[in-house]
Amino acid sequence: MTATLITGFFSYLGTTSDYFVILVLLFATFRKKSQVRPIILGAYLGNALLVGAALLIGGVLKQIPAEWILGLLGLVPVAIGVKNYFSNEEEEEGEAFITKVQETPNQRIVLTVILMTIAGCGADNLALYIPYFSLANWAALPIIFLMFTAILTICIFSAYRLAKVQKVQDLFERYGDLMQLLVYVALGIYILFDAGTVTHLLSLL
Repeated sequence: MTATLITGFFSYLGTTSDYFVILVLLFATFRKKSQVRPIILGAYLGNALLVGAALLIGGVLKQIPAEWILGLLGLVPVAIGVKNYFSNEEEEEGEAFITKVQETPNQRIVLTVILMTIAGCGADNLALYIPYFSLANWAALPIIFLMFTAILTICIFSAYRLAKVQKVQDLFERYGDLMQLLVYVALGIYILFDAGTVTHLLSLL
């Protein structure tokens, strides 16, 4: 059981670096006090869905999909980034961007965070978790879930604190839409290449 817990700890810790960047972006974008809870809720729900999917596929079905298929999730942040940027291309930057996101309904924020969690972390997380849960000692699952929750909580709190730094907020006030576009598209392209999706599709030509 000890080996299972140690492997789980480092596996989950290793997948939080990319997610930390996503959380900072979200907290810096949706900065109203009432928007903090939807971000946190979306983060927990998104991660719960990923872990639940990995547990179902790896632990119950014993199926491990090809990593290049998981990499197709990278198309989601690209689509979100491009859509958000060009749907607001005629708006002013700066205060207009901040005003727009402050009016975003909480339900939409939760959905956005869930989608970005699954799209931004899904390929790496599922590629790690599915084999992990297929071999894990199920007696250790309650401890594993508590450990994952603790790591995620620290990650969320750290991202929130960094997003509150004035220089970070000033950056989003000036270049909010553009930064969303660049981060989302770069993240999506990275996922597509890192999972071998682009290489696999090119090999079919």
